[in-house]
Amino acid sequence: MTSRSRLTALIAAPLAAAVLVVPAGTASAFTYVTDAHGTAWGIQDASAPGVDTGSIRATQTGTGVQAPYSTMLNGYGGIRVSVLAQEQHRFDGELMRGFGLTEHGEGHFESTRSIDLTGVRISRTVDVDAQRGSGRWLDTFTNTTREELTVEVAFGGQTGYGATGTTASRIAATSSGDTTTTADDTWTATASGTAEDATTTTGGPSATVVGDFDRTGNWLRETFTQPMGTEGHAANFPAYVNTLTLAPGQSASLLHFVVVGEPVTAQSADTELAEVSEVAADLAGAPDLEGLTRQEICSIVNFHRLSPADAGVEPGHCRGKGATKVRQPEAPQEPAAVTTSAYDVVDKTIAELQTDMEAGRTTSVEITQAYLDRIAAYDEGQFAFNAFTTVADDALWQAAAADLRRANGERGALLGIPIAVKDLYDTRDMPTTNGSLTFEGFQPAEDAYQVAQLREAGAIIIGKASMEEYATSGSYSDSAYGSVWNAFDPSRSALASSGGSAVATATSMAAAGLGSQTGDSLYAPATAASLVTLRGTDGMQSDRGVMPLVWLQDYAGTMTRSVSDLADILNVTSGTDPENPETAEADEHRPADWRSVLDDAALRGKRIGILPEVWQDPYGTTTTIEASRAALEDLRVAGAEVVELPEGPVAPDRPAVDANWEGWARYIESHPELGMSSPAEVVCSQDKLPYTRYSPQYCEDAQRMTEAEVAAWRGYRAQYQANIDAWMDQHDLDAVVYPGLLSEISLNDGGGNRSSFGRRDTPSGGSGVPTVAFPAGTDANGAPISLQLMGRAWDDAELVAMAYAFEQVADGHVAPDTAPALAPAGTTHP
Repeated sequence: MTSRSRLTALIAAPLAAAVLVVPAGTASAFTYVTDAHGTAWGIQDASAPGVDTGSIRATQTGTGVQAPYSTMLNGYGGIRVSVLAQEQHRFDGELMRGFGLTEHGEGHFESTRSIDLTGVRISRTVDVDAQRGSGRWLDTFTNTTREELTVEVAFGGQTGYGATGTTASRIAATSSGDTTTTADDTWTATASGTAEDATTTTGGPSATVVGDFDRTGNWLRETFTQPMGTEGHAANFPAYVNTLTLAPGQSASLLHFVVVGEPVTAQSADTELAEVSEVAADLAGAPDLEGLTRQEICSIVNFHRLSPADAGVEPGHCRGKGATKVRQPEAPQEPAAVTTSAYDVVDKTIAELQTDMEAGRTTSVEITQAYLDRIAAYDEGQFAFNAFTTVADDALWQAAAADLRRANGERGALLGIPIAVKDLYDTRDMPTTNGSLTFEGFQPAEDAYQVAQLREAGAIIIGKASMEEYATSGSYSDSAYGSVWNAFDPSRSALASSGGSAVATATSMAAAGLGSQTGDSLYAPATAASLVTLRGTDGMQSDRGVMPLVWLQDYAGTMTRSVSDLADILNVTSGTDPENPETAEADEHRPADWRSVLDDAALRGKRIGILPEVWQDPYGTTTTIEASRAALEDLRVAGAEVVELPEGPVAPDRPAVDANWEGWARYIESHPELGMSSPAEVVCSQDKLPYTRYSPQYCEDAQRMTEAEVAAWRGYRAQYQANIDAWMDQHDLDAVVYPGLLSEISLNDGGGNRSSFGRRDTPSGGSGVPTVAFPAGTDANGAPISLQLMGRAWDDAELVAMAYAFEQVADGHVAPDTAPALAPAGTTHP
């Protein structure tokens, strides 16, 4: 059969609209266990958002979104593991996850599956003692190979944030009687600063019972080579490292306890620290072994004072050293890292993919198959990035249709290009979940405007990208269907609600991704993934058919590998939508062809303003900011003048309106198939993850905007734009430069109200002026950094041109090494 005949036959077959939903745990949220002090321990088990590390997400008084915190723990009790082998696993040294931890009886969590890391089987149990206010972690490691293995294990997490003040933590007590942690200590206690006002409550202390350990580590990065920080932000990330030598078939277990104190004032801080320290000392001297099996007790190696008789085990019942073997659940087989496509898509730009299809070197079917194989290899299983909620079951049929269009003479920059779409864009052939069980099974009647435009251009909608539930927090991409993990460091957050789109693109599971931004959800995940994105002027791209967060402030945009890729997508998705009045001016201001503005001299002679005060990490670190400042030199090399500014633009008084409620009211009105009648059914849904739920009182008080409030909200944004325009005119500026991120990104097992990175948004979200963010290389630790350029309203094309000119000088995009090219496993077949 000829190529054209084969494609025609494929298209003639029924096109199923079925989809594959990628599950991540059960339907409930991670599990809260409330102790006798009223502190709720959020244990990261296999329940949604499926972080499944066994660590403490946070400890807080209550379980709702507004609950205050009782300690500074923010992702604590995880383990990093490294197996010293000739060929190491790609997740070697990372935060372990995927245990299938399930609660059996209140406060007792067991692994339902083990992890296999280079021949070492890993499982853990977690027990929260509600009366004592402590938790117990037993981690077991078994050598399943025929060779002796050396395994390094770090237990730790985040105990605070920042360099000073009430949020920063420090070692406040140890078993040695001082505040310096050494391998002689059996426990350490951590405390944060207290407010000067004796009546103000701050986070209470916590303690870690470590037993015997070899050395300390820095939990945030280079854990096994860098010691625990003692000053500044680094002091917030303690880790305790043990080195195990395992004979073939041998098991060894590490036992740790965490004690959590109550919130304190300056007056009660010392007393509470003493009480926490006393509990830690008791556990270090007589560890609680209740409920452990004989084999588990015999395998514990980090309490040399521990006698089996202490737990009712007769000395003779423990076999000789090296012979202990603990029963563990089986480890599931990892997805095969192979591809049936002959074409390598890794880090290919849209332009490169299109060139190769035009030259006959590949087809859309081959390209799509390659991406699908990478999704199967890297987005499923225990070490999945969880970048997708849903994968289109008809992706290859879409690709075959694109190939047929090409065979019939059609051309187009996006013809046959697979694109991931954030799961708040309406798709007529796939569910739109908004990352929440509130919308479980909801399938919109029509595509969102931008999705429809992409389909018309021949793009393949390969799937729905995972996102933070309701796109709310800005720090993590955690939904009812799984939490997204960072493309460059799979232990860290992918940042903000569009993390799935960014990670899918960065790891070459799609050529580009549609996302959205209210505050930081385009620039932050794009920066973390070394991608380009534009938060355009309000109305430059239609948000019709996109679930809202803040009406008028939301922006539906794109993340790509290059500026030219961004131009290709803007050619299709930007401009006036006849059914969306907010876009009425777009055609007047957008270029007829966005590629026509790509000029490597676009920065020559431009005056770029910079506000020194926004180039400061609130955590007191310098690595990210130093690299970002160094990247400013590439602006100068490209011909720009960087001008320091004395002050920023004046922000008008923001009107007291509920734009979230108004946005949902409008979405519900335009989607009768949703079957809802009030924003209350969305905003106050009890199907949301428990830690994101609002109090019923909020929904009793909330109302839609009045006409006067709508006018005030529009007027606020228009005035803010005018203020920015006047401010830039005053200083004769063409753009203003901002950093992408201000600090390193924290690990992905934290949560709550603490940001996972140092953040300061540009005024774009609040005003509706455009900002383009683009890669600018890496920092000293190899993490991607970006710069952002902000302009006046409708300066979108000029900003895209400047980003392109910077790209030609800096070549700032980098690709992650966490999802390497797949090994071939045959020939391409649809």
